[in-house]
Amino acid sequence: MPTSQIIVTSRYIKSGTNKTRSRRSNYTKYIATRESVEKRPQNINQATQNQKQLINELLTEFPKAKQFLEYEDYSSKPTAENASELINTIVERYADVIGNRRNFVDYVAKRPGAEKRGEHGLFNDKDDSIDLNAVANEVANHPGNVWTHVVSLRREDAVRLGYTNSDMWRELVKRHIADIAQAQNIPLADLKWYAAFHDTTHHPHIHMIVYSKNPKKGYLTKQGIEKIRSVFANDIFQDELKSIYQQQTLTRDELKTLSDNQLHEILSKIGRGDFNDDLILAVKKLHEQLKTAKGKKVYGYLPKEIKHTVDEIFSMLAQNEHIAKLYEKWCELENLKNKTYTLKSKSFPSLTENKEFRSVKNMIIRSVLKMDEQIIDEHEPNISEPTKVDYCIAEDENKKAMRCMAEEYITGEQIEQDIDKGIEILTELADNGDSLSAYKLGKIYFSGEMVFRDYDIAERYLRQASDDENEFAMYTLAKLYLTEERYDLAKAVDVLNMACKKSAIKPYAAYTYAKILLDKNEYHDTQRAVQLLEETSNENNWCSYLLGKVYLYGNDDTEPDGARAAELLKQSAEDGNKYAENLLTHIDDYDQALLMNTVVNLFASLSRILEEDYDRNHRKLQSKADNKLRRIIQKKKEELGIKSDGVGIHYDQ
Repeated sequence: MPTSQIIVTSRYIKSGTNKTRSRRSNYTKYIATRESVEKRPQNINQATQNQKQLINELLTEFPKAKQFLEYEDYSSKPTAENASELINTIVERYADVIGNRRNFVDYVAKRPGAEKRGEHGLFNDKDDSIDLNAVANEVANHPGNVWTHVVSLRREDAVRLGYTNSDMWRELVKRHIADIAQAQNIPLADLKWYAAFHDTTHHPHIHMIVYSKNPKKGYLTKQGIEKIRSVFANDIFQDELKSIYQQQTLTRDELKTLSDNQLHEILSKIGRGDFNDDLILAVKKLHEQLKTAKGKKVYGYLPKEIKHTVDEIFSMLAQNEHIAKLYEKWCELENLKNKTYTLKSKSFPSLTENKEFRSVKNMIIRSVLKMDEQIIDEHEPNISEPTKVDYCIAEDENKKAMRCMAEEYITGEQIEQDIDKGIEILTELADNGDSLSAYKLGKIYFSGEMVFRDYDIAERYLRQASDDENEFAMYTLAKLYLTEERYDLAKAVDVLNMACKKSAIKPYAAYTYAKILLDKNEYHDTQRAVQLLEETSNENNWCSYLLGKVYLYGNDDTEPDGARAAELLKQSAEDGNKYAENLLTHIDDYDQALLMNTVVNLFASLSRILEEDYDRNHRKLQSKADNKLRRIIQKKKEELGIKSDGVGIHYDQ
C-alpha cells in the first residue's frame, strides 16, 4: 500500500478584470455540466492510447499533479478507470486556470457526486440554509484573493474512518478552522469559508473556499499549506497516530539508552587519552578568542573568525558516531510524523545545517566561557516521586477514593483512559483544598505531557500545594521559576530555602540551590552552598560531585583541598556518577581537567538538546492522538446517553 494517505492541494483564484472573470465563468460552466465524474462500474481494461496521451499533456502542463493520490493509482495500475479518475481530478484541481469564481462555487455545490444538503451541497459552520446564488456572487465579486483547498482520501480510508458523508467532513473543518485562519494569516473574525463533500469513486474529498472579509488580509505560504495538511492528517488518522506513538515510545527509549551509552564511551575515551585532539585544540582556541572578544558573547554578535571556530567545534561534535546516531533517531521521528500526509520521505540537512539546532552554537559558547568559572553542570538529578500508594493516602476516605480514581483515569491502568476526566476530578479536589491533588495538577500543567503546557495554572496549583507544606511541590515550583519562560531567581531561592528544610526533597533541592549560590549573582554564598552540599553528599551523588569540584578548584571564598576533593569525587563515582569518574582521571592536571570537563559538557549538552527536542515532539504527537481518541470515546458516550459531566460512581459516607 502506498505510504501517503491524504492529499491536500491549495490554490488561489485571483481577483481580476472582466476578461479573467469571463474566463473563469466559461471553465466553471464546463465542469458544472460534465458527467464523467459520476460513479460508474469500474473499467479494469488498460488505459487507452488517447487517455495516455491526454495524461502526458496534462502532466506537462501541471507537473504538480504527480503528487495526487490518483496519479499514484494510475502509476501502479494504468487501467482505463484510473486514467479517467486522474484526468478528471487534474481538470478539477486546476479550475482557476480556465474558470471563474462564481461558477467554481456553483460547481463545488452541484457537481455530480456532491452530497446534497437541501438543494445543493454547500456548507459552512452555520446551521442556516445557504443561498447558493448569493454566495456565488459574493465570491465572484470579492476584491481580494480567494483560496481553494481540496482534501482527498483513498476510498478505503474514507470508509474505514467514517469520512463518507458531509457531516463528518463539516465537523472536521469546524474543529480546525482556527488553524486554517492562522495558516493563511487571516484574523479568525475576518475569515469566511464554504465547502462541499464529493463522494467520488476512488477518492472522496472536500472542496473548500476560503477568503477574508478584509481583502487586504491573508496570504498562504508553503509553510501554511503544510500546516493545513498536517492538522487534517493528525485529526483524520487517529489510530495510525496512536500506532506511531507506540513506535515512538520504543524509539525514544532506544534514544535515551543510546545517549547514556555514548556518554559512557566518550568518558572512557577521554580517560584513556584516546580522543579527538583537533576538538580539544579548537576548544582551547575558542577559549582564548572569547577572552578578548568585546560585546555580547552570543553567536550572532561575534566576529567571523570566532564564529568559524564555533562552527568547527559543532562540526566535530556532529561527526561523533554516537551523536550521529542520536540525530538519525531524531530524523526517524520527523519522518514518522510526516508519513501520514506526504507522498515522500522528508529529507533533512546535516545536523550543523539544521535550523532546529541553531541553539547548539550558543551552547558551545556558554560551555567554553564556563572554563574560567567553577563548572556548573546543567544536569539535574531525577527525584524520587511520591508512590501511587502515597498519593492515595488521605485522612478523608472519600477524598482518597476520588484521588485514586483520578489517577486511574489519567494512567488508564485499570479503567478506560480518560485524561480529561482525571484532570477534572483533580481540579475539583484541588479547588477544595486538597494539596496532593494540587501538586499533581500543577506538575501536569508544568510538564505539558498530558495537556497543553500552562505556566499560569501550574504556578497557581504548585503554589497552593507548597503553601500547604508539600515538599515535592516546593521543588517543582522552584524549577518552574528557573525556566526561561518564568525566570524569577528571587522566587526560586525563596522556595528552595523552604524545600531544603524538608528531609525527603532536601538532597535534590540542596543541589539546585547550591548551584545558584555558587554562581555569580546577588545570592552568591559559597559557605552556605558548601554547608548544604556537605549535609546531602551521602544522599545524592550529584551533591558529592559538585562539592568535590568546589574543593578541587577552589574560588574566592574557598581554598582548594585536593585530598577532600578526591575523596568526594571517588564517593560520587562509586555511586554511579560518570562525570565524577572522568574528573578523577585528570585530578592532578588542573588545566586538563577544566578542558576535559568542558568537552564532556559539550557532548552531554548536545545529547540533551537532541533528546529534549525528541521528547517535545513525542509529547505533541501523543497529545494529538489522545485528544482525538477522547473525542471518539465522548461521542460513543453521548450515543449511549451517558452524561459527559458524570463520574458515574459515588462515595457516600
